[in-house]
Amino acid sequence: MSNYNQDPFINFDGIQKIQQELGRLFEGDWVKPSARYNESGNWSPAIDTIETENDWHYLIDLPGVALADVNVSVHRGQIKIKGSKQAAQLGTVVSNERPNGVFERTINLSDDADEASLNASMKHGVLSLTVSKSHQSGARVISVKEVD
Repeated sequence: MSNYNQDPFINFDGIQKIQQELGRLFEGDWVKPSARYNESGNWSPAIDTIETENDWHYLIDLPGVALADVNVSVHRGQIKIKGSKQAAQLGTVVSNERPNGVFERTINLSDDADEASLNASMKHGVLSLTVSKSHQSGARVISVKEVD
């Protein structure tokens, strides 16, 4: 029997490098599907949210989507954007990286948003939504009266 004591951390740097390389390897799209697609194969457009003093602005990327294929609705503090994009029918698809099919996104509005003021426009494949801020929202002081 040997009395040799081995330091368990003698090759820690090498193990750490291997762990980093494996981490990078498993970050690729070939292991986990892109976040732009959900379990049913539908896709989800990217959204930027911009706040100004008086408005909320939402910019939604919808490249290649026809205006007639986009539906925007607002109800109970949520904006729903639904639609579809048809795949190009030029020939046999060898590789398909661009999203197509049905899409849907929901935007939860801030408490200070006036959903009745929702305006929508589309230019160059970007859907722009603007919602005004309601100046009536927020806390207000309630006077308490004494009753006999």
